Amino acid sequence: MKLDDFEYKLLKFIKKTSMIKKGDRVMLTVSGGADSVAMMYALSKIKGDLEATFFVAHLNHMIRPEAVLEGEGVKRMARDVGMDCFVESRNVPEYIKNHKGLSLEEGARIVRYEFFEKVASDQKANKIATAHHLSDLTENFFLRLFRGSGIGGLIGMSPVNGKYIKPFLIFDEQSIRKYVKINGLEFFEDKTNFDTNYLRNKIRHILIPELKREFCENIEESVLNTSQILRKYQEHVGKEVELYFNSSIEKAGNICFNLKSIEKADDLILSELFKMVFKKMNLSISSRKINSCISMVLKNGDHELNLGNGIYFSKKGEDICFGSKKENFPLWNEHLELYVPGEVKINELSVKIYSDLKEADMSFGDGKNSVTLEAENIKFPLVVRPLSDSEKIVPFGMKKEVKVKDILKNHHVSSELRKMFPVVSQVDGKILWVVGITFSDDLRVTGKTKRVLSLVKEGGVF
Repeated sequence: MKLDDFEYKLLKFIKKTSMIKKGDRVMLTVSGGADSVAMMYALSKIKGDLEATFFVAHLNHMIRPEAVLEGEGVKRMARDVGMDCFVESRNVPEYIKNHKGLSLEEGARIVRYEFFEKVASDQKANKIATAHHLSDLTENFFLRLFRGSGIGGLIGMSPVNGKYIKPFLIFDEQSIRKYVKINGLEFFEDKTNFDTNYLRNKIRHILIPELKREFCENIEESVLNTSQILRKYQEHVGKEVELYFNSSIEKAGNICFNLKSIEKADDLILSELFKMVFKKMNLSISSRKINSCISMVLKNGDHELNLGNGIYFSKKGEDICFGSKKENFPLWNEHLELYVPGEVKINELSVKIYSDLKEADMSFGDGKNSVTLEAENIKFPLVVRPLSDSEKIVPFGMKKEVKVKDILKNHHVSSELRKMFPVVSQVDGKILWVVGITFSDDLRVTGKTKRVLSLVKEGGVF
């Protein structure tokens, strides 16, 4: 079968990366959108050259009524290209009700990947292909840049990550849409992809087109090149970090190092080493706390830092350890006025909260340790206080109120800390920010925002 330029480029990319090999059984995740339909069609054209078997999986998230018809359409399109198709439904809204604190997007992603894993296992697939492309990589790059990500975050997606593969990671969205049009492919458009209230869509439909028009026509290729360069740096550093990590020993379930084995490492190596430790422990730790750990390694004397979730960093003599210890928090039950601009310190929780008012810009914070809220809808003065038992909030990205204590449980906050977890609120009681966790959805910054309230958390046992 004769291949066009798009299909030939895809075949070369797959063979170069060895993401699909002879005899592989590959599951294609097809939502019904233009990207995934194009992936299904293009792979059907080159499957003979790859000598692999392909089938399709489609999930109805039960969020939109038209999704039923989309599932039928995907099944028909798969049949037309000679592939089996497995269509199932999962009630994502119900899932979110039972897992409080998750946004619709987070819940849908969890459910979707659970479905992928199940079907792949049932059908004995050894590869799972998603239709992520260069434009997705570019969006993620800016999304993480705005959140202050390090090299690991800016690298973004890779063509092969275990059994998950991304065959379309050499094409931008424009090339894919052109391929769809040339071949007259049917696809379904999700209207929420155009809602610029979401930061990702704002980057996709406003920022990137403006960058292409005024600064860099080939922005996707530039971001890809930067990502590849950063990956090489990361891999080089990773080899050295692995040597240090291999010197670790386990003591009573904790990960420990001898001080002499790591004291000659520079700050970058120590930072990456501690990230590797936290990854092994399934922990997500802020950069501030990692820097605090590094500072304690370099200081004389014994030191200890509560990293939250019952995990501590300790330096005692020649031992550097990361592990568990029973938390015993002093009782905190104060209402502290937060001046704007200004700061508040909660000594019992080892945390500071800073506030400032400024003109709206593209700095959104990381959504957790720093947030940016629309100031026009806030009633001042502000108070930093402990959470009350029955208080609720509509978390960012959600539509309904949930109990804040359910959100804290979902983030694995200990029951002892939940009794006095800090929130920033108006004097009338409305919660603006569950500190370090989430903020009120009605205060999200939009394109019409003129003034913003910036809140930053520093330190803390959570």
